[in-house]
Amino acid sequence: MSTPAAEALLDVIRDWGADRLFTCPGSTEAAVLDALVTRKDVELVLTTHEAVAVSMADGLARVTRKPTVAYLHANVGLTNGLSHLYAAQLAYSPVVVLNGIKASSIQAREGFTTGRRMRDLVHQYVKSDWQSLTTEAIPEDVNRAFRTAVTEPAGPVWVALSQDLLESPAPVPVPEVHGFSFDSRTAPSPGAVRAAADLLRSAERPLLVAGSELARVGAVADLVALSEQLAAPVVHEDRRGFERPGFPTDHPNFRGQYEIGHPLVQEADLLVFLGARVFNEFEPAKVAPLPAGVPIVHSHTDPRHVAMIYGVDVGLVGDQQLVLQALSAALPAAADRVVPAALPRPHRTPSTGGALTASDVVDVITESLRGVALVGDATTAGGILQQRAHQHGGDDYFVSTSGSLGWGMGAALGIQMGMPDRRVAAVLGDGVFQFGAPALWSAARSGLPVTYVVINNERYAAVGAALRRFDGQAVERGDFPGIDIAGPNIADISTGFGVPGQRVDTLADLRESLEAARTVDHPTLIEVMTDPTHFGP
Repeated sequence: MSTPAAEALLDVIRDWGADRLFTCPGSTEAAVLDALVTRKDVELVLTTHEAVAVSMADGLARVTRKPTVAYLHANVGLTNGLSHLYAAQLAYSPVVVLNGIKASSIQAREGFTTGRRMRDLVHQYVKSDWQSLTTEAIPEDVNRAFRTAVTEPAGPVWVALSQDLLESPAPVPVPEVHGFSFDSRTAPSPGAVRAAADLLRSAERPLLVAGSELARVGAVADLVALSEQLAAPVVHEDRRGFERPGFPTDHPNFRGQYEIGHPLVQEADLLVFLGARVFNEFEPAKVAPLPAGVPIVHSHTDPRHVAMIYGVDVGLVGDQQLVLQALSAALPAAADRVVPAALPRPHRTPSTGGALTASDVVDVITESLRGVALVGDATTAGGILQQRAHQHGGDDYFVSTSGSLGWGMGAALGIQMGMPDRRVAAVLGDGVFQFGAPALWSAARSGLPVTYVVINNERYAAVGAALRRFDGQAVERGDFPGIDIAGPNIADISTGFGVPGQRVDTLADLRESLEAARTVDHPTLIEVMTDPTHFGP
């Protein structure tokens, strides 16, 4: 018979609208699993690895913009899930992580799968971390976790639930959830809005930089309206910070992606960063990423990001939709300027003969999968895919800036759950696949029609690129250690999991396979072999 605490826990989850519980369980979760035997209001989504549970919950939260739940097992399960929890943190995903830990009596004795400092382990990746101290407190603590996760700026939270508390027969109260759900958006101060509007009004060559935060809060259309009102060009934030499109790539005012060498960046007399990070640094900058002497307006929901690295002339803190609406209201209805013409796109000639290049493969993927929501998790080909993918809305393209390989395989399943009427495809690297392969079991079990495309160069090409930049003995001798991961037949592995796989090595076969994948009602995988000597940009 299920315990009151487990039933109350599931009541809270249900009342917050989180109707799925993503987990790779162990013995500490027995009370909750038992309660789910007779309950139909919360669906158990079983995975075979905790990282998959977290990335699926993250993907679902990103597309629905609602809280989700990942239930992890003990210290080992939490550790397995941390890398993708970092991805959820960067995306401001309201993922509630419940952590089933061992009974209180053996935690202090360093018992099996216990950790002395569990909260310290997870603290840096969540908004809040707490271990329930009594059985009666469990529903209240989990309710508070949901409230914290969705309060802006949103983000993941963690609650530890010990086995003995969940298995206690003590009665527990269930809080009324509706009293804890409220509109937590904030608006920038009128003075800051006026200051930003004054700079925009006086600028002759303003450039708007669209960040991923615009897509998260549903403000893409608001930036389109402001761009048209100002007759100002828009670029996406730089690649290292980009997680989803904040502006349509097919809009006539779109001018590519921010980089210091971009002509519009060099010519701008005002830069306005909206919902973007300035910047998500990959390596110490050899060239200053901002042009000298150009005024900066920086707006973000999270005040931590405004002027984090570079000073600003005006900072706007608040919900990005409210920011854009306030700026629009403070500016003239139409600007007396013309949007600078777009630079002609360089003509690309597909390679003929020899091994396929990532660039050719991405061209076929983006054309064949037009209209499909893409999830990017391909380190070497990621920049190319981002530049060429068709991104009309904020839910057309998803990527993580966490560097946590394998995230895209589980995230694509969560995104497909959140968009059941739309096709989803994940474009992966072969190294990514080897990190995320357990997601194939979940794909096969769920039957979700996600298409996985694995670009297989049989290398950790990003490591090769780093050695090339280092320009030491590896380059001199042409010997690049630590990059060769050849061997697995990824298509066969996928088929073995129950997701039909196919290996191709021509663009014609790739195109045919992608077209076929769009017509089936189950997950598929296409492995496309590419040039192992190409390390990318």
